[in-house]
Amino acid sequence: MIVQFWLGAILLLIIASAVFVIPFVVNIKRKQNSTDKRNELNRALYDVRIAELESDEDQGLLIDKDKIVSELQHNLLDDINDQKLASTDNKSKLLWLPGLALLIFGSVTFYWNVGAYQELTKWEETLQRYPALQDKLFNDRDSSPTEQELRDIMLGLRTQLSKQPNDADGWLLYSRLGMVFKDADLALDAIKKAYQLEPSSVDIRLVFAQLKMQRGDEYSQIQAEAMLESLLIDEPNELEAWSMYAFMALDRQDFTAAIQRWQKMLTLVDAESEQAQMLRGSINYAKKQIQGQQVEVNESATTEVAKKTANVDENGAPIYTVNISVSADVIVPKSGFIIVYAQAVSGPKMPIAAVKLALTKLPFSTQISDANAMMQGLKLSDQSEFILKARISKTGDVMNKVGDWQGASEIVKAGQTTPISIIISEQL
Repeated sequence: MIVQFWLGAILLLIIASAVFVIPFVVNIKRKQNSTDKRNELNRALYDVRIAELESDEDQGLLIDKDKIVSELQHNLLDDINDQKLASTDNKSKLLWLPGLALLIFGSVTFYWNVGAYQELTKWEETLQRYPALQDKLFNDRDSSPTEQELRDIMLGLRTQLSKQPNDADGWLLYSRLGMVFKDADLALDAIKKAYQLEPSSVDIRLVFAQLKMQRGDEYSQIQAEAMLESLLIDEPNELEAWSMYAFMALDRQDFTAAIQRWQKMLTLVDAESEQAQMLRGSINYAKKQIQGQQVEVNESATTEVAKKTANVDENGAPIYTVNISVSADVIVPKSGFIIVYAQAVSGPKMPIAAVKLALTKLPFSTQISDANAMMQGLKLSDQSEFILKARISKTGDVMNKVGDWQGASEIVKAGQTTPISIIISEQL
């Protein structure tokens, strides 16, 4: 591929050089022809005039022939200097050489500085290594491809798909690589192409539904559920589809539907397997949530008012309790601060409210509410949902610092009364 590129570049440069040089050559040729014609005319006139002078001399009409001949030579023959003309023509013929050199050198220099030579070379090298990288990814189970190797596989695969656009499996793999690098739009575009080619493929339909689920908007959620329902009609024992189907019910807190779907999964796995134990645990969790909902419904109005009063401030705005802990690999400094702050789920990342406390023994609990608002007019109680983050800071600076440890909560709904848990586990 590189050789073809350079051959094409050299051919274009030759064409450009020819376009540049031809006008010079034509102009020099035209001048040469004009000069030759003038010289021939001068010689002819000289010969005719000499013949006339000789005739006049024979008739005795000339007094000073030599002087007249000398003037003729001065006026006609002196204008013909072949040696001088040859020198001038040779110099004229060489005038295009500096321009041609500048064209070639300038073109090469310009491309070297602003062209994509390095990217082209890297692309060619990646294509040469692509078969080995693909073999490592699919056939060597003991290997773990690096991020760069996965990116190279992605580049090689995209090149292959440009030549073989009807490769459904290739588009499926390209979509999964897009998911690895968290490029949702690329992954979704790729899986759409795969689905158009093989709409009956179980793997393609599962990935398509998963990507729709991850988009988060209501319309995509409806589409994802419809895809899973259609898939389960065709493949009623597809375990992964049932798992996604159950998760969707759990996500919208439809615990009854989630239990039914998990129970169906139990019939598809070994009763003594670890997966079966996890499913039974999930079913028990959902049952407890249903019981909790029933208790809340049956509580008296007085109890409900008392419960709400205990979790609001004097203005009726919610007060949120936050439980903060750290994972085992976190290095907790001997002194410092804990900064807890709230951010909108979508929109500006500026903290809505924040609390800064001296670092004490972990885990510990604190509270956050409108009283901790960062800006006037921007209240935590105005948010329908938000997330809470907790960061260990050695200096107490509110800005993120490299080396600080941080954790984030799940999405918090407005008015949530249950404590919010944050596990600090990620280093900035």
